Amino acid sequence: MNKFDRIFADSKEFIPRLRFEDSDANLRYFNTPYSEQVALIEALDDPVVKTVVVLKPRQIGITTANCAHTFWATYCANKPLRTIVVADHNKTTKSIFKKFCTYYNHLPKALKDANPFKMNQNDKTLMSERTDALIDHMTARGDTHGRGWTYQRFVAEELAFWPHPEEVWAGIRSTLHGGDDSKIIVVSTPNGPGNFYHERVLAAQAAERNGDTSTKFIFSRWSDHRTYRADPPQGWEPTEEEYQLSRQFGLDMAQLYWRHEMIYGVEGMGERRFRREFPLTIEDGFLVLEGSWFDSDYLNDCLNELPPAINGERRIYMEPELDTDYVIGCDPSWCTGGDYAVACVMSEYGEQVAVLSVNQGGEDRFGEMVADLSAYYHKARVLCESNTGGAGRVVIKKLSQYGIPLWKDQKGQDWTTHRGNKELAYSFARQLVNADGLSLNDHTTIQELMHVREVKGKIEGQDGYHDDHSDAFILACWALRYCPAFSGRDKNNFRDRFYRMNPADRIRMAIP
Repeated sequence: MNKFDRIFADSKEFIPRLRFEDSDANLRYFNTPYSEQVALIEALDDPVVKTVVVLKPRQIGITTANCAHTFWATYCANKPLRTIVVADHNKTTKSIFKKFCTYYNHLPKALKDANPFKMNQNDKTLMSERTDALIDHMTARGDTHGRGWTYQRFVAEELAFWPHPEEVWAGIRSTLHGGDDSKIIVVSTPNGPGNFYHERVLAAQAAERNGDTSTKFIFSRWSDHRTYRADPPQGWEPTEEEYQLSRQFGLDMAQLYWRHEMIYGVEGMGERRFRREFPLTIEDGFLVLEGSWFDSDYLNDCLNELPPAINGERRIYMEPELDTDYVIGCDPSWCTGGDYAVACVMSEYGEQVAVLSVNQGGEDRFGEMVADLSAYYHKARVLCESNTGGAGRVVIKKLSQYGIPLWKDQKGQDWTTHRGNKELAYSFARQLVNADGLSLNDHTTIQELMHVREVKGKIEGQDGYHDDHSDAFILACWALRYCPAFSGRDKNNFRDRFYRMNPADRIRMAIP
């Protein structure tokens, strides 16, 4: 392999030779990328990854990195690889097109002569004269359907701010051609909850949680970007809230002062807008405080303090302990690819110790998995919703066949959700959650709880979130009321403890 072939074949060899204009209009080589830019380029380099969704603060160079990788992939392709770049505004489209032109115009001459490109300022296109590889640009609007080309690569810039995202997305998706070169890259700053971009973020998170290696979700905190800092003046002191924020997120004084000025300075944007455009957590950009059933700020802090999310259907956070009682709240479904069937395991101490989340394989499979989970946690009692026409009655029957203890009310009836008892159960859980009386460990559960609101007297998930995990959690909390230790009653007698012991412990006790 000669020198040129080696440079063309490796993005990490080619991209550092590109030049771009920095924020001061100075030409710089792309040879000292930020960590968030490196993370994006590595994801784009992975041939298994077909969809990349990026949630970012404003102006951290993600678009520059994305354009650099797209330019490398197009310029070095030996076939007509075509990319469509769709932005939210004409100004953004012109800015992105200018980046590509700068990359090409300032290529080293030897590289430039290897693959001449034609640039069309009117159509905002760059096309290889040798391979017909193309980078096309458009501004999002309702009638955007492409220019008759078939594309392999689709870049959606600032998707959260597109005026008609569903129609434009559908139009562009119809022009995409699958195959080894196909990629969809979504890059945006959040713009509140419930919009099309928010749906893409939730879908990417769900895909990763379910083990889909073809999807990559990337989140960059503003504090990870090394330019977002300002030296505080002499005598400046952070508020108590800012001090607590520094402890929680590891912010130094220069970062705290920059944040303070961005919120409260002469040209400050206010805390709500700042958190949306410069998020510290994934949920900051989609946070809703008005009308939230639970304390969203508290839950956001809980979410940030958790370790990285566990993926898969069965997520174990704490192993069972011998002398501990457990309960399971179960929100069933038919598991045919639609709504999730979810089981939430809580310990008598109010700890969320495991979550089961299934939407494939049918209700019988879900019932078997709940039975296994119950057995794993010392035959934990299961409170399963049993509404008419739902999958709950099938699941309850399956649990009975396995001898799993089932929750019943004082009349010996299964739980049927209706107006009244749902509000009662959610109110009970709200008191515990907002008073920091429970230990929450599951990312998806917390995210759903943050977006539960009461609308026209109906409590349910909003902003594109489901409420399957939150409902299962609420039922588990309700079942905790019947745990003697949780209610402050004498948990058990010697006989109960004896039969829950490990068999080896029983033998040892029997030996004189």
